[in-house]
Amino acid sequence: MKRNVYETLINKYGNKFAITMAAAKRAENLNELSRPLIKSNETNLISIAFEEMAEGYVEIKNSEMLKVLSANVKYSKRIGGESA
Repeated sequence: MKRNVYETLINKYGNKFAITMAAAKRAENLNELSRPLIKSNETNLISIAFEEMAEGYVEIKNSEMLKVLSANVKYSKRIGGESA
């Protein structure tokens, strides 16, 4: 799999866990005799699934919900060993 394929998916969805789960589910479908939706030189089913997702043939349902799930973490320094 090309590195830019994964970067494209991260930029599109922003949630690496959802991308991995969706690719695994699609690879499972491909393993169960589903045909690839694209022409690819790859033989690895996960790589084919990533490419299908990057080209827009396979999408994550409710991808808007992924934005709600992302954490908004603020980092702060502890001063003088005080607990926050």
